[in-house]
Formats: sequence, C-alpha cells, structure tokens
Amino acid sequence: STRTSAPTDVCAAFSALSLLPALLAVPMSSSSWPFDGSSQLGDVEAPHALVRAAASVARVTEVPGARAQRELVFFATGPDHTSVLMTKNALAMLRTVGLGKHALVLADSDDTCSAFAGGRCVWSSRVLREKPADSITNNKFWDWRFKFYYVKKAYLSRLVAGGFSVIQADTDTVWSHDPFPALRTMGASLVVMREYPTIANAGLIYARPGSVEARDLLDEVAWRVQLFQHYPEAVRRVVHFASPPYYANSDDQSLLNDAIVSAVLRNRTFLGSTARYEGRNKYNPAGPDWASQPEAQAHKEQLRAMWKLQKRSSVVCPWAGAVGPSSRASYVRLPIRGGDAVALAPRSLFAHLPYSAGNAITHLTAARGFAAKVATLRKMAKWDPLGSQVDAPAKVDPGAAEAEQAADAAAAGKWEKNAQEKRNATRLRERIIQREKRNAHTPSRPVGESKRLAHHAKQHKESQLTETPPVGAGGKAGGKKSRGGGGRRMLH
Repeated sequence: STRTSAPTDVCAAFSALSLLPALLAVPMSSSSWPFDGSSQLGDVEAPHALVRAAASVARVTEVPGARAQRELVFFATGPDHTSVLMTKNALAMLRTVGLGKHALVLADSDDTCSAFAGGRCVWSSRVLREKPADSITNNKFWDWRFKFYYVKKAYLSRLVAGGFSVIQADTDTVWSHDPFPALRTMGASLVVMREYPTIANAGLIYARPGSVEARDLLDEVAWRVQLFQHYPEAVRRVVHFASPPYYANSDDQSLLNDAIVSAVLRNRTFLGSTARYEGRNKYNPAGPDWASQPEAQAHKEQLRAMWKLQKRSSVVCPWAGAVGPSSRASYVRLPIRGGDAVALAPRSLFAHLPYSAGNAITHLTAARGFAAKVATLRKMAKWDPLGSQVDAPAKVDPGAAEAEQAADAAAAGKWEKNAQEKRNATRLRERIIQREKRNAHTPSRPVGESKRLAHHAKQHKESQLTETPPVGAGGKAGGKKSRGGGGRRMLH
C-alpha cells in the first residue's frame, strides 16, 4: 500500500508546492516596497533590497562637471511609542525643507514600519533581537539603540557603495535648512558632526561616494561594534591589562573616533574607545587606573599627531548669511589616504544646542530623555509629530542664482581678508616670540647702567635735533640745509 500511495503523495506534494506562491504572498502594506517580489516582506537583508529601497526615495541632483548626486536622509527608529513619535516629528521637519519624500526609515520589524502610514520605512532581519553576550556594556546599557549600531554603519557603507550620498541622522534633530547643497561642495567624502572634547558625534554623518579608505572607515566601525557585542573576550587580544568581566565598549560614537584616528594616522588603534574603558570607571570599578597606564600617554600622543595633520577649509552655507554675520564657514579637514578627508562640520551645518536658525541641523544631545527633548522642541515650536505629510514647495527666485553667486564672491573675499589678517597676526606673534627668545639669551645689564646708557642716548638725540649748522656748512644760521649741499649757500 505504501508503494501505490507514493505517487499520490508526490502529486499531492507538487500540488501543494504549486500553491506556495499564493500561500506565501504577503499583502502589500504601506511599508512594503514594490520593486520586486523578493522584497514584499520589506526586509532590506534580501539581495539588492536596500539599494532598491534607497533608489525609490533618493533625490537626483545634477552637478556641473561631475556625476549626478543621488541624495537621501537615513533614520533608524525603535519600536516603542516615544521613538516612533520622535521619528515622525523628524519626518515632519524634513518636509518643511523639502526632504520628506527623500527619507528612508529603518526599523526593527514590519510591525514597527506599519506605524508610518505612507512613509518610507523598511526593516532588517539583521537587527539584533536579544543581547548577544555578557559584558559590562551589554548588561548595563542594552536598549534598542545598541541593536541598531551595527546595521546603521554597515548599511551606510553599503548605500555609499551603491552610489548614494547619505545623511545618517538621529531622530532627535531639528531641521531648519536643506544641507545637501553645502555638503556636496566640501572637500571630503565623510563629514561628521564635531564633538568636544573628542572628535566626532555619530548622531550626524554625511557620506558620499569617494575613496575606498573613507568607506573602509565606516566598515571598520561596524566591524568593531559587531566584534565587541558578540565576543567581549576579544578585548583581551588588544588590551593587555583587560580582565573579565570585560567592559567591551560597543558604543558607535567612541568607536567612530578611534576609527578616525586610525584612518588619519594609518595605524589601527583601540586606545580611546576600548583600552580606556577597560580601566577603572563608574561601571568597571575593578579595572586598573587608566591614567597610570602607558596606553593613556600613547593615546594623547596619537591625538596630538592627528591634530597636527589637520587642514582648514571653508564652505558656503547660503542660508547662514541671512541670519548671521557671514555665509562662509570654516571647518577642519583630517586627511586620509586616497586624497580624501574626514571633515568636521561647522555649526552652520551640524550643530549642538543652543538652537539657531542659522544652523541647518541641530542635534538635541544636551536634552537628556524624551520629556526633555519634547520640552525643548516645543520651546522652538518644532514639536509636531502629526504635521504635514507633503513636502514644502521649492522657492523659485529668478535672480537667486546671480544673487547667490555675488554673495558667495563677497563672502569669499571677506573670508580671505580675515584669513590674511589671521596669518599676519600669527607671523607677528612668532616674531615677538623669537625676539623674546633672543633677549632671554642676551646677558642683561645692571639696572643703573641701563638707565645711564638710556640717558646718554636721549641727550645725544636731543643734541642732534638742536645743533645749528654754521653758515657755509650747508645752510644759513638757524635755517634749513641747502638742498644743493656741498657747503654752498642758498641764493636769495
């Protein structure tokens, strides 16, 4: 009976398989992407899904003498209500500057994406669902942000490799102007938000196609996040004094800073983001004193070496001229291989609080917690998570291009004049310092002798001023010297 029923079972199996496409067909939701059948689930881990999702929202901008730019804003949101509200508010502000339809939101699941009706939301099956290992960082700070740290940097690198220019931004940001026109003119394919007293803030990063080294920097950050989240014991391989329980720092911002130092100095370092946290601190009281370790001094020397390589440049931010003293802003370039650089954005592009209308994007880092951020946004009249779903129309001004060119030329001249004045002041300071050094090596005279010499010098100068030349010795008595000289008197 088994043999005779086998063909029937096989036929039934094939019949069931023929129904699989219909059984597996997932209804298209507001968050689904219609670029191919494999992406009906909305998971950007599907082959080519991320690039196709980005292509569906990117703004194509023609650049004279260069390839067209495909530009988009990249957000990530958690599943909780407060995170969704903050993301919706950021999208509403994007629409006021004409970028709402050019935003891509990354979520942890399709259920989270369903909260963004009509929005551009995708999710990733690569986002971590559970804490991957035991470490001080994972045990103390594990929340949805740490689940996204790897995919945010890995996907940013993947988008740049796909030919996109991307602003990866935290959702607690205030958008006052479209920063892309200024960013695309900067001499660096990586532009990061400036952070004091360190280097960069990972909450705002602009990346565009450029050198392989710049993209490798993003991959380096993603790799370090994944390594220390999943394998805390790997810390022992790079920090000789580390002992369990390992801190195993996987915060993307501190890892980004070490990756920048590594790229600029062309020497991989783990001192600032990994070794430092294995020393004694609030959460790792059993660690050794960091300041007494030789790595602490080596880290300071690395930072000094990096800052010595910095270059200064400037960028025109047209909106800043209307609300500030100048539309040209100075910024720091940190050179990396391939003739590329990491730029530290000026405040007119990426800024911390306090808020100013002259800054394109303001990050609310200083407002700690959801309630504080909402209160800050309300004071600015920027809290409107249910705001307009339509991008603001672009302002068309026939004379805008000519006016902008004239303003740029005037700003450039003013900036160059200020730069020349700064160079002159620097040279003057250097001359004064050199003179002081020479004077320090010159033996000093006794105070009495110095006064006596100064008195004789003064008397000698006065005698030259009051001495009356004799008649026939170059002029008449009490008069001026003859222009003819030679002892001849002037004719009257």
